[in-house]
Amino acid sequence: MLVNEFITTGIEKKIDAALQIFNGLFSFIMDHLIKFKSDLSNTFGKLLQHNSLDIKLAALQAVSNLLSTAERKDCKDFTTLIPYMTKVITDALNESDEVVLEDALVEFNELAEIEPAFFKPYFKEIYGQLKAVIACQDFANSSIRQQPLEFVVTLIERKPSIAQKDVDLIKDILEQVFKLMIDIDADIDEEWLKPKEGFQQDGDEEEDHVSFGKNCVDRLVSSIGEEKMLPLIGTLVMNTISNDQDWRYKHAGIMAFS
Repeated sequence: MLVNEFITTGIEKKIDAALQIFNGLFSFIMDHLIKFKSDLSNTFGKLLQHNSLDIKLAALQAVSNLLSTAERKDCKDFTTLIPYMTKVITDALNESDEVVLEDALVEFNELAEIEPAFFKPYFKEIYGQLKAVIACQDFANSSIRQQPLEFVVTLIERKPSIAQKDVDLIKDILEQVFKLMIDIDADIDEEWLKPKEGFQQDGDEEEDHVSFGKNCVDRLVSSIGEEKMLPLIGTLVMNTISNDQDWRYKHAGIMAFS
């Protein structure tokens, strides 16, 4: 098969071309290709571990496209690829490649919407590795830090059983949300401190960590239930608003509780 020949050449341009061909074929001959899912899994597993970060991303995008097109029952056979898929994100973070990092996170978020059950066996492991992205403060585009939480919250929305019985996990996720809400610019201007009538804060609300965090809290409460969530939120709110050293803690706590 020509696609396999391109891949075995080891030439990055040909490998990339092969992956693009795969992406084009999935929509048309999936019923035929899925018969070779073991070979596909092996091929993608190798490409997800390629030396080139661009090839790793292209392989991740191809796998994502395949999983979005295949029947749900067939997706289970590709779960062994999840550690390699996640490593594309951590490698991009370690290499400070924001473009690849953001594109990889987009694939994870889109798959979380379409095939949330696919990630279930490795959910806690994925979350553990994505926390490094949430904690990173050096991004030119700070909204990248929101993407791992978007992935986690989307999965819980679609499959609440992933986290419903794990109180420690839920608490940890909430703590990550609160940390992001707190981690905003400490300097405030006079207009924000003493707003005039009709004042509106500049900036895209969707990129604002506080607004994003409030949305995450709301979605988690809706998915997991008030009975389990409100005591955890209440404890975190009390811990944050009791901080008298930094106004951002009180602000985050009040906003989350609202």
